[in-house]
Amino acid sequence: MRRTMVLLGGLALAVGAFALFYRGPGQPFIRGYVSDVGATMLVYAFLGLLWRTTAARRTLATAAIAAAVEFYQIVGMTPPGIGGVLVGAFPDPWDLVAYAIGVVAALAWERRLVRSGDQTG
Repeated sequence: MRRTMVLLGGLALAVGAFALFYRGPGQPFIRGYVSDVGATMLVYAFLGLLWRTTAARRTLATAAIAAAVEFYQIVGMTPPGIGGVLVGAFPDPWDLVAYAIGVVAALAWERRLVRSGDQTG
């Protein structure tokens, strides 16, 4: 299980790096939404490393954290400095779609690797 989450975290970081450095067509979309997918996958992976629970609980916790980020943006409670960069400053309903895609992708990743026999950790 640990290996599954480490691999998921690596994939999430790769998605984030791609979004950060991409300079081609659709850059605002990639930067704005694909990065949110990667960020949500990373949260799921961290929870998987830190919290021994069911995939359903991990999924709900990740979705709750993502929703809290949007809520903080809506009420204008974005932290200053690097915190503001990490959580963003502008609420966008499409972010919720990106977060949902990230959660589903992370859950699918976990289920696929666990089903294929990755039980280490």
